[in-house]
Amino acid sequence: MFAWILILIPWVALLSLILHDATKEDSAGSAISIAAKNFKALIGWAIPKARNLWALCYRVPRKSASKPAVKIMAAATATSSSSIRQGEPGAIKQAPASSPENPPPKKKWWRRDHRVPVAIPELELAISEAVRKAAPGCEDLVGVIVRHTPPKSNLDPNWAVHGVKFGKADRKMVNEALTGVVERMQQEFLLSDD
Repeated sequence: MFAWILILIPWVALLSLILHDATKEDSAGSAISIAAKNFKALIGWAIPKARNLWALCYRVPRKSASKPAVKIMAAATATSSSSIRQGEPGAIKQAPASSPENPPPKKKWWRRDHRVPVAIPELELAISEAVRKAAPGCEDLVGVIVRHTPPKSNLDPNWAVHGVKFGKADRKMVNEALTGVVERMQQEFLLSDD
């Protein structure tokens, strides 16, 4: 391969020299000088575009007030344990961001992860409400404790249930309902950076 490159370079140089000599008397300049100007213009156009794309891809998340709001619809659709185990839509839904001060988040076509970022207290509340409505005997559940865990890959969840406050609820029923709710919600939600 290297030998072919060494052979190709002198041929390209010879052809460009011939092309330059044949077109040096043209009014617009030689073909090589025109190509060099066009190449310079292409590079001058491409570098700012590449910098903007780089900044969009690898920007550091900022903590600001312009972040889209995520609201909790406290387990309105999770009414039975069968709906939770079948993976129907869950308790947390992203609020429509239509106001000028709250623009919608930019969609990234290269990103396969479509999980919604949510804060720890909102996630704990949503899991607790979904488990309470999941099965009889779970109504007295006090809550759950969610903690950040480092994901092993990009598609793994970045959170796990660290503890359960059972209260007077039936532990066996809560554990069964909690397993299904957590599996579903780990596919739908990520912990936000806040």
